[in-house]
Amino acid sequence: MSESMSRRTLLRLMGGTAAAAAAGPTLSACSSSPTTSQQQQNSGVQLPSYIPYQGVKPDLAPTKDGVMSGFLRYPGTPIVGVPDRPGTGSEELTAFIQQFRPIPPAASRNEYWRNVNDKLGVTLNLQMVPSANYADKLPTVLSGELPDFTMIVNTPNLPQLLDAKCQNLSEFLAGDAIKDYPMLANLRPEAWRTTVFNGGIYGIPIPRERVGVIWFTRVDIVKAHGLNPAPATFAEFKELAKGVTNPKENRWAFHGAPGVRDLILRMMGAPVGWQEEGGKFTSINELDQTKQAISDTRELVKAGYFHPDTFTQGAPFKDWIGGGRVVMVSDNYSAWPQYVTQYLKPNSPVQFDGMLPPKYDAGSTPNLGRGVPSFSTTAFKKTDDKERIKLMLRVANYLAAPFGTQEYLINRYGKEGVDYTMVNGDPILTSKGEVEHTAEFYRIADAPWPLYEPGHPEETTKEHAYQVKAVPMTLANPADALYSETYNRKRNTLTKLLDDALAEVLQGRKDLAAWDEAMDRWRKQGGDQVRKEYEEAFAASK
Repeated sequence: MSESMSRRTLLRLMGGTAAAAAAGPTLSACSSSPTTSQQQQNSGVQLPSYIPYQGVKPDLAPTKDGVMSGFLRYPGTPIVGVPDRPGTGSEELTAFIQQFRPIPPAASRNEYWRNVNDKLGVTLNLQMVPSANYADKLPTVLSGELPDFTMIVNTPNLPQLLDAKCQNLSEFLAGDAIKDYPMLANLRPEAWRTTVFNGGIYGIPIPRERVGVIWFTRVDIVKAHGLNPAPATFAEFKELAKGVTNPKENRWAFHGAPGVRDLILRMMGAPVGWQEEGGKFTSINELDQTKQAISDTRELVKAGYFHPDTFTQGAPFKDWIGGGRVVMVSDNYSAWPQYVTQYLKPNSPVQFDGMLPPKYDAGSTPNLGRGVPSFSTTAFKKTDDKERIKLMLRVANYLAAPFGTQEYLINRYGKEGVDYTMVNGDPILTSKGEVEHTAEFYRIADAPWPLYEPGHPEETTKEHAYQVKAVPMTLANPADALYSETYNRKRNTLTKLLDDALAEVLQGRKDLAAWDEAMDRWRKQGGDQVRKEYEEAFAASK
């Protein structure tokens, strides 16, 4: 079933605010939507047909709301998802990607990389840039001759850039045309929507899930103190924080005061990012609820429930919760596997779970910010060579093969007996694989994420159970369906302005009036213009 981009569809399909929730509701999360003047043009774009892949049956079923599929073991006989080799062995393709793990050995010294190239039938040359350097490097890449694949995460004048240098893929992907690439057809429409610019489809989305940010809790520590890890009210939440905090034992309730502020807003059932009423937009930061949440968080800081270094930039909060120095932290859903791998050692008492927001008061209905539907867009270099475009799409189709297929094993784990071995039905990386397989091919194209914890099926079950409760509570940010050029240009400046003011207030160096002063500066320095562009884009999308 294909979908056009009517206003109702546009707003319904769009996911929410994992990125914004992680940083606090200073502004809406990044958007990959068109400029205001192009919004009506984009409303008629036909998205690719959504054809969920049925070749692999999960142990724990997904839901239409967006609960992820769960797998307790890797399927014993992985199926072939892509029967035909994408290339002939003679072609070369280049890609620029953001790298979040250590840069791997070059292909000449990397058997994992060479094996992927062999299966693709293509020599895939990756230009990998560490995440810390990506924002500085991307403009240089975009100003020159583009590689075949370019990973784009936010850049000013994006619609104009795509029009000038990148390929409109509509004739290859819109509607049922995507059936030629069934693994790409497995991506939800809301992810594809983020690639729509200039009246066309300008790339491949890197999908993300609806669950978004999770409040991870050390359940073992909470229970050891006779407390409830699932408080029902804000009052019980404060009692939990008080009960687990003991500086003499080097243990505090929280890391991340902005995250606690955000959690209190979720307890209140506040809007996510922006509030839209009758076409008028109000930033969550302008609401009285935010001032109340800041005041409440300030009291928790004053009470001593936060780790003393919680306001230190780059604080190692993952190690803190893993080592029991803090009991609760906010992190993205994608962090759960890392916690399992690093901290759930044999015979360890450590137990993690996700905490749902309790009610702030008797009249509140808690919610959660919905995760963004796409992490980035992979743009294709513009060319008149349709056969090369089809080759690139076949490569992307292979890399997007889902969990349970042979291709997923190759893309994510490498070659059996070299990069990984199967242990009790789970692929476990060898020491060679741990070094070599950090080449992140899935930044070019990726499958929907599964719930899967090798060697810890009980954690997969726990994650699925959390999502069954959490996903129906998620609320999307209406601004995520829209594009603001001012926001793309001034996001860092506006975010820093409010983040700095928030830190001053929460640490008691300034009173709450400083937040109002910061909001005045925010409006004058670009916030009001961002609002205006969202309102215009929203009106144009009707």
